[in-house]
Amino acid sequence: MKHETLAADGLLEVRNRTGRLLAAAFLVLLALTQATQAGGRFEGKLITEALDDGRNLRVVKPFAYVDANGAKWKVPEGTETDGASVPRFFWSLYPPFTGKYRKAAVVHDVYCQTRDTAWEAVHRMFFDAMLAAGVDQITAKTMYGAVYAFGPRWSLTGTNRAPKFSRVPDARQQQVAEDLQKWIQETSPTPDEIAARVRAMRVR
Repeated sequence: MKHETLAADGLLEVRNRTGRLLAAAFLVLLALTQATQAGGRFEGKLITEALDDGRNLRVVKPFAYVDANGAKWKVPEGTETDGASVPRFFWSLYPPFTGKYRKAAVVHDVYCQTRDTAWEAVHRMFFDAMLAAGVDQITAKTMYGAVYAFGPRWSLTGTNRAPKFSRVPDARQQQVAEDLQKWIQETSPTPDEIAARVRAMRVR
C-alpha cells in the first residue's frame, strides 16, 4: 500500500512538472507569436562592407525583412546604402548604421531608393522592422514620426518620381522631433495616430 501511495505521488509530481513545463512553453510561444505579429521578422544576416568614400556601405549578402502580413522586403547583394532616408538631424542621436535599428534602417534606405512602393507604406515598414529588430516602442515611434514628417516622399504616378526631401531647417526638425517624443511618451499613440498628428502639424 505504501509503495502504491509513493508511486501515485510520484506520478502526480511528474504530471505537475509536465503541466508547468507545457504552460511555460506556451507562454514563450505566445510571446514569440505576438512579437512576430507586431513586427515581423528578418531573414538572413546583415553583412556590409565600407566603401572607399568613407561613408556609404555595400551589402555583402542578401537579406530581407518579412512583415506581419508576409510581404518580403528584399535587400539584394551589392546594394549600396548611405542612411539618407533617416533625417540627418537624427544622426547624432541615432546614427543610421548602428544600434538595434541598423537592419531596419538599411531596408528603409533601399526602398526609399527604389521608390516602387508608396512612401507611407515604406515608412510604416520601417517602424514595424524596428520592432522586429528589438527597438523599444518609444524610440521606434519617435523615429517613425521623424521619417514621416521629414523623410523622403515620392509619387508612384507621373514621369517625375524623384523623392522630395523636407526643406525645414534642422533646428526646426529637431524641435518637432522633441515635441513628438514628449507626446509619444505621454500618450503612447498608435502609428496611425502619429501619422495623423504629423499631417496636422504641416511641418513640411
